[in-house]
Amino acid sequence: MDGIIDSDLILARVRALIAESLRQPASAIPLDARVDGSELGIDSLGLIKLMVRIEETFDITMPDLAAPGAAPFGSVREVAALVAREVAARQAGGAQ
Repeated sequence: MDGIIDSDLILARVRALIAESLRQPASAIPLDARVDGSELGIDSLGLIKLMVRIEETFDITMPDLAAPGAAPFGSVREVAALVAREVAARQAGGAQ
């Protein structure tokens, strides 16, 4: 994901990754559904696997969700916004 950051493309790709992990069409994943709750049916192992896929796809490092006091993930839209911030930070820092 080099170049200009397109938040809509990031949102679509994050949604697609979530859909793939759930074996559902992307259109079945509501943008306001909580990723870390029971709305989507992703368990803790599934969430870890999803985060690894997101990190690999976007060449970023996501915050450690398992750390004590870590903020829980919110909606699909909020996860995509976090990914966009991490991509922007990586690009600003000069990707290797």
